[in-house]
Amino acid sequence: MIDADRLHRWLGDLAAIGRTPGGGVCRLAASHDDGLARDWFRARLGEEGLRVAVDAVGNVFGVAELAGPDAPLVLTGSHLDSQPSGGRYDGAYGVLAGLEALLAVRRRTAQGGGKPARNLGVVSWTNEEGARFSPSTLGSAVFAGLVDADFALSRADGDGVTLGAALADIGYRGADAPPRNVAAYVELHIEQGPELERAGSTIGVVEGNWGTVKYVADIEGRAAHTGPTPMAARRDALLPAAELVLCCRQMSDRTGGALVSSVGRLDVQPNSTNVVPGRVRLFAEFRALDPTMLADACARFEAKARALSTEAVPVALTRTVDRPAGAFDARLRDLIEDTAKACGYASLRLNTVAGHDSIPLKAVCPSAMIFVPSATGVSHHESEFTTPEDLAAGAQVLAATLARLAELA
Repeated sequence: MIDADRLHRWLGDLAAIGRTPGGGVCRLAASHDDGLARDWFRARLGEEGLRVAVDAVGNVFGVAELAGPDAPLVLTGSHLDSQPSGGRYDGAYGVLAGLEALLAVRRRTAQGGGKPARNLGVVSWTNEEGARFSPSTLGSAVFAGLVDADFALSRADGDGVTLGAALADIGYRGADAPPRNVAAYVELHIEQGPELERAGSTIGVVEGNWGTVKYVADIEGRAAHTGPTPMAARRDALLPAAELVLCCRQMSDRTGGALVSSVGRLDVQPNSTNVVPGRVRLFAEFRALDPTMLADACARFEAKARALSTEAVPVALTRTVDRPAGAFDARLRDLIEDTAKACGYASLRLNTVAGHDSIPLKAVCPSAMIFVPSATGVSHHESEFTTPEDLAAGAQVLAATLARLAELA
């Protein structure tokens, strides 16, 4: 049904935009290379005669009106932005396989494969990763009505550049109304974990998402010379930051992996080898499937921050993301499982630990995810890899799922 050769060619073309020396990609949201990737994607939409829309926060939609302008829409897609040293498949695969699946269904329709009752659309969401602008999944959250556009556009990166200004600079602060009347959203993604590979399964039917809470800790000390400044007189902002890093890991270790945590970023100022750190910004996160476990970890972390905060070195903690654990649509999960079986692929039910745009979409329509294996479970790394056969299989299952959702079968 799908054109696997074209999908692989597209993935290679897109991976050349923002390519890193290690074979990955760096396309931070609303950066120059993100703009080039958007241009490339938009050109493909135009070539295929899809109706293109770019909304106020830069989400890029392509719609095939198979059933008429007022018909409900079945939407698929993912994101084109990446981590600073990300892999070539994270997000981009879901966007390009989504387009390929849409075209396959349209081709089937043109060949007399049935009269659809729903239109099909593909989307590239803005700032899914959150690597440049926090929080993550901003574009899909705006679409779902969970945050407003002004909030998203006012988010600033480490240099003080807002998302709105960055989107305007690359020509993607749009003015189009996004498509509505969405009947369902199905996102195809690499697993970013080891479960499918361990089980020998080609397709993952995603049951739901783990809960996630993220924090930013701002710690204020005073810069001083690392030599003559007496130890007792130092107001070192990095010391409480180090305690918080260890606190995160220790809590996770006590759960045997049921709670995962990380401090993935520390901004230290003035960041000089012979200056006592005067200011630190720390980014921490906790993830768990059990809501009670997650709440307990957050309470302990917040208590630790309060205990570390002093008049000389205050610690201010802000909760930036509070995403509860939840399930994807049961009917869509069953449909994906049945479709994978009909296509001849073994499937496995599993949960996603990572966040995805499909999670905010649950607020406005039935939403679900399809996973394909990640070799050795590696993602957010330049060595990220999924075999061409598995990439094609995922796109085939997505196309067949979209066909059934469009009421072709």
